[in-house]
Amino acid sequence: MSQNSSHDITSDVDQPDVCVDFADLGPGMVTTRVKVRIIRRFVCPAYGARFVEFVLEDPKGQKIHAVLGGDVAQRFSSILIEGNCIILSDFVVRMALGRFRPSSHRFRLGSNALTSVNLIRPFSQSDNFHFAKFSDIKEGHLNPCFCVDLIGRLLVTFDFRRSESNRVNHRFFFQMKDRSGVRLIFRLPDVFVDSFMNERKKWIGDFQILIVRFAKLEVVEGNVTATTACTCTQFFFDHECPEFLVMRRFFTRK
Repeated sequence: MSQNSSHDITSDVDQPDVCVDFADLGPGMVTTRVKVRIIRRFVCPAYGARFVEFVLEDPKGQKIHAVLGGDVAQRFSSILIEGNCIILSDFVVRMALGRFRPSSHRFRLGSNALTSVNLIRPFSQSDNFHFAKFSDIKEGHLNPCFCVDLIGRLLVTFDFRRSESNRVNHRFFFQMKDRSGVRLIFRLPDVFVDSFMNERKKWIGDFQILIVRFAKLEVVEGNVTATTACTCTQFFFDHECPEFLVMRRFFTRK
């Protein structure tokens, strides 16, 4: 009987039940395995091709940040794809430090020369968003190091990029409102504006519900706003998840 390659889909019988949940990880662990779904794959421009970053989710819905060396990401490039479920083996567990934290987990995963990846059958297709309350953001209750998911009605955009006034920052902003009526300003860097506006043009209807996944919080002149977290942040226009359907019904009744 032929052995499975690292690119084959394996079953639970093929992979003995020795995987751990993210809740059981500890610093310095190496020879262990986790069963995960790839939620996000992105590259930080500052690192170039040396590292590829991921947000992974275990079967219990807990998320963790992973930073894999470019050699590992290249070796398993055909299966390290968003939406795939995998078993990640022989990784390194480190403390999650710094001001950019896609996940609130206290650890992050790294790779070494032994790290390997096996594709497995899907165990979940859920978006598993964890939406932050706009009131908690504006009142400063959330740690700005952690990325957050946002959902709200898109109200208006402000394009100051071509302003000739020296008193105005040449930036692009938009404003969202949640079901409680709290409004939040989002600052969008120039490199994201064109794709954002192109997606918005597809909108047909009285209003638009916007989901921002992995948004970065920032404090500007004492006010907490949101912005993008490098290439990690995603925008979903009228994305039909359960929270979207609830919000659409709410604003339709208004």
